[in-house]
Amino acid sequence: MGQMHFHVPDAAAGFFHASRWEDAYLCGMEGVPWQTRNVFHPTEASGVAAVDAARDLPAGFRSSASAGGRLTLTRGVDTSAKLLITSPIDRIGFRVLSTCSLRCIDAPHNLVVELARGSCHRVRAQADIWQRGGLSLSDRFDELLATGTERFLDALQPRQKHGVDAHGTGRALADCEAEIQSTRAGIEAISLLEQAAAELSKLFAAQSMAFRRTREPRLSTMMAAGVLPSDVTISRHRTSTRASPGRRDPSAAASSAAANVAANASPGLDDGPETIFSEISQAFNAVAVRISWGEIENASGTPDFASANRILDQCASTGMRVIGGPVIDHRAGMLPDWLALMDNHFDQLMSAMTKFVEATVNEFRGRVHLWNAASGLNVCGPLGLDDEQVMRFSIGVLQTIRRCDPQTPVVMSIDQPCGEYLARHADGISPIHFADALLRSGLGLAGIGLNFRFGYEQGDTQPRTALEFAQLIDRWGTLSAPLLVQLSIPAAPGLDPGARIKTAPVSLAPEMNGQAAAWARQQYDFARPLIETLLAKQIVHAVVWDGASDQLPHVMPHTGVIDSMGAPRPLHAYLAGLRDELLM
Repeated sequence: MGQMHFHVPDAAAGFFHASRWEDAYLCGMEGVPWQTRNVFHPTEASGVAAVDAARDLPAGFRSSASAGGRLTLTRGVDTSAKLLITSPIDRIGFRVLSTCSLRCIDAPHNLVVELARGSCHRVRAQADIWQRGGLSLSDRFDELLATGTERFLDALQPRQKHGVDAHGTGRALADCEAEIQSTRAGIEAISLLEQAAAELSKLFAAQSMAFRRTREPRLSTMMAAGVLPSDVTISRHRTSTRASPGRRDPSAAASSAAANVAANASPGLDDGPETIFSEISQAFNAVAVRISWGEIENASGTPDFASANRILDQCASTGMRVIGGPVIDHRAGMLPDWLALMDNHFDQLMSAMTKFVEATVNEFRGRVHLWNAASGLNVCGPLGLDDEQVMRFSIGVLQTIRRCDPQTPVVMSIDQPCGEYLARHADGISPIHFADALLRSGLGLAGIGLNFRFGYEQGDTQPRTALEFAQLIDRWGTLSAPLLVQLSIPAAPGLDPGARIKTAPVSLAPEMNGQAAAWARQQYDFARPLIETLLAKQIVHAVVWDGASDQLPHVMPHTGVIDSMGAPRPLHAYLAGLRDELLM
């Protein structure tokens, strides 16, 4: 049994208690989390230093907790590890911070100093790698990096002020002052270095995209909107015009798209689905139709393909490419209810799955350009399968699709690709190891899907900066398989009655206060750098936005680029600009 301890100074209490330390975890060099138990032991202190330091935090990050203490993470091994914790970052929001690899020792590590060290190492190392590859850095990045590094060094060696009071406690006062200075410098260093990381990611995306467009003026990347089978039609009407390559600035394209959207937006629920899908077609060049077991076969042995057929017919008439699936979505609420009758009857489950997949693939063969076979089988789900059964089930789905449709490419999708679920319980398979096993199975798997859901209470991926997101995509790229990346980010607070998955959105930025406009802007601000990073990566062949319109049936709460009243959100105008300027 190994324990890793972190000292939380009183001056860092506001920062720490605003962090989501209950969800913090330890991982090794591969990034796979260990199952971790987290305990915080507060110190019995006045907390004056903590309250004073909390004044330096943004209002949305302040906490009433006033005392520091010790954070202890317990796991089954005592090897070195990195700590990952979602914390508030000034001018950025809640993002995952990580330390460098630390030894498992009895003495506590200073939490703020080690997080600042991790940010410093991460941004400096990645800047060096990309610069060696030809990336040109900016003056703003250099300034942020230099200032952030200087503040990190101040956190390591604070300038002590010595003095002796009437009771002769000068050394204690000096030590206390030094700790306060160190903590403040460390928190400031984290903010500056993470801003430098954001600038670095922006430079990489812009310059990589410019280089890619010299060879591919219009990207073949599929930008797909996720839709559920329902009684909707896709209009052929497009209000935007296609620009010639290299003639327009992307911001101008986005502004033009926004003007077109505003002129043609449906103001409310009275407008028909044709208007809704006319707006969707402005922003996407493909549709991810959820031809899923739970949507198609409500009664055992009687699949209903009518709604899915109508959507696919409309996609064919408009020339939009189609991603079919996931055929199996291994989440509560996304599988047929009658499967509960097959509890502990794995052979019957396999037989029912095979019949459904055969019928589905035979029904839509030739009209689907990419099959998404299954998603979420790496996570413990409602079927209660053990590791061996998960592999047999996964291979069974793949074999059935390949047998019925040997020509169409097939991918298998992974939920929570960072593996946060492993930190909470032992059930589940390491995401990257699961994907590697499937690619080695010899079944002709064409690629891997990665499902990122940011900002939800359950089943989410902890929010990453664009830099760490790029590093994560590169790590998955070592499998040498094309990637399909699915994004889900909420644009409104509260429960969503129209969503299949009943989970509450969680704010990714401070001071949201339930304002719909602020949440919609948060969705745009968080998604934009991630999408730009994905489009700059040639290994990413498809990006799926999981939720086209909140007016239509959808899976995740409040994810639509069109809200429940039919008004386009800020992300819609941005995607429309990309569609018009960059994509085929």
